[in-house]
Amino acid sequence: MSESKSRFLRQSLWMIAATLGGGVGMALVHGAVSKLGGAQTYFQFKSLLAVFYVVGAAQGALWTLTARRTATALTPEAFEANRADLRRSVRTVALAMGVAGLMLLPAGPGLAARWNLSSVWPLWITWALILTSLMAALQRGVLQGRQDFAGLGAMAIADGLGRFAAVVAILGSIGGGAAGAIGGALIGTLLAMGAGYRALRPATPGATLPTPAAPDRSPEVGGGGFWTFFLGAAALQAMAQLDNLFLQDAVPGTWQPEVGARYSPGAQVGFALSQFTVPLALVMFPKVARGASGGDGRQAFGWTLGATAVLGGLTALGCTLLPWLPVRILLPGIPVELSAPLVPWFAWGMLAFTLANVLFSDRMAHGDFRFVPGAALLAIAYAVSLWGFRESLLQGTPAEGLARVVQRVVIFNGALLAWAVFVSLRARRRSRPVATSEPPSAPAPPAVPPPAGR
Repeated sequence: MSESKSRFLRQSLWMIAATLGGGVGMALVHGAVSKLGGAQTYFQFKSLLAVFYVVGAAQGALWTLTARRTATALTPEAFEANRADLRRSVRTVALAMGVAGLMLLPAGPGLAARWNLSSVWPLWITWALILTSLMAALQRGVLQGRQDFAGLGAMAIADGLGRFAAVVAILGSIGGGAAGAIGGALIGTLLAMGAGYRALRPATPGATLPTPAAPDRSPEVGGGGFWTFFLGAAALQAMAQLDNLFLQDAVPGTWQPEVGARYSPGAQVGFALSQFTVPLALVMFPKVARGASGGDGRQAFGWTLGATAVLGGLTALGCTLLPWLPVRILLPGIPVELSAPLVPWFAWGMLAFTLANVLFSDRMAHGDFRFVPGAALLAIAYAVSLWGFRESLLQGTPAEGLARVVQRVVIFNGALLAWAVFVSLRARRRSRPVATSEPPSAPAPPAVPPPAGR
């Protein structure tokens, strides 16, 4: 095994472990709030988190944009330009959140009354959580772009497990209701920022970055600013979350126990599958971006795509042959006779989503954003197919209706993968060098390996 492949494997395994650790902590938070705070506190906590999730696409855009700029800053001039861009991003986030804070001053009491909050403090803590999460996204982008996966993984673990520990400590000792619950989430984010201190340390391009060699000078396609990244992140987030939002909004109250017993376990299995595959794309992205700009890491795309396909495919096959097994492992106590029939659907749907994510990450790393309009249109069509056909989707028994919903998930994730494959293959055909018929005596040009994914 070559040193670069061995390094890629070590970094990927670490990011998988860190993502799993952070994900476990995030999942445990919900049970802790429900048990220690009660049903009313948990309802208010989820309402506040819904506000937080609204800016999820902005966080993803800031993270990915910063990672690409950092990874491709291979010269002193580009390095200084990237530092200036980062300072502007910090000022922009601070300004935007300052405006949001001014709007919250008059609107806070009304929102608190609508959500049955005892005061406006939970809203202000949520505002602080959003601010710190956006700043943490910039940190994560710097760490990912520098390929400092030790720091990036430490942030994931500190955020998840630190959030869980803080919520348990606050609600278990002093209470505080929704303010205490969301305050625990804020403490977890601050702990993550502390774990990501490496992003704050100055670096020098000569000490951390390779000497550029034969960069890919093709221009960015489809724009490369914040709003392009934002639209792409929003589309992917919608593809991953709209089914949950639909079920929360559309199903009758009598179906809620069925959703918990039949649909949610399969969704959790699909989420667990992503924890083994999405971290591979996190490791791949800065390597491909640097390779496209003349640095190392040109083989990372092939390794990531192959590992995601093999690991995800074997897992999905196992979920198809033994659908009850992952439910018993991940969710002991859940009746497998109700949840097992939907597990294979979620497994294959998530495999399609993660493969599409790898292909889209490769395109973004190369500065090619032509996939964004198609992904956004698919997300809109997905939403229309759910809410527009609400009555037909929910006809019959809960088992039949929920099966139709998860089948819709698989269909649109499959369409997303098909679009990703089309965009990726088309980009490769366009970047393929044209053969020339030089005479045999002509001197051969220097051998420069083509960038991966081009």
